[in-house]
Amino acid sequence: MSPLDLFFEVLRAAALSVGGAGSLPLLRESLVVPGHVTEAQVLESLAIGRLSTGPTGLYVVSLGYFALGWVGAAVALAAAVLPPLSLVAVATVGRRWLLTPWAAGIIRGIALSTSGLLVATSVQLVDPGAVQVALALAGLAAMLHGRVHPALMILGGALAGAALEAL
Repeated sequence: MSPLDLFFEVLRAAALSVGGAGSLPLLRESLVVPGHVTEAQVLESLAIGRLSTGPTGLYVVSLGYFALGWVGAAVALAAAVLPPLSLVAVATVGRRWLLTPWAAGIIRGIALSTSGLLVATSVQLVDPGAVQVALALAGLAAMLHGRVHPALMILGGALAGAALEAL
């Protein structure tokens, strides 16, 4: 794998993810499957990313290091930060259009579709029981009502989870 290949693979993964470990599936497919890095190196990169300061998405730097040494680390860092930095420039130029009602509607639609995908994925990963569905609906009702502080929602969810675990 050349540094240019690594750059474009990390750039693709960073551009198509929402941050954090969101780029991991694409990077795993493009680096582990062909044999450029091992599964153990991916796990080690994730551990380094979690233990080090800064964003957890910087595990990509150590993954680049495992693939091509110091050059790979520098290339991976440049490719990982390029998409967010380019969005800052785009937002600065398009700020006038981002403040319009249609742009707010698009952002709301994206947020709702993301929430739906999160719920669908959660249901596939964990088969919810009737109690969990009731708790989710109660939380949704409290959130839509809008008068419950988010910290209280988190505390209530933690207490409900602890109570369910004790049963």
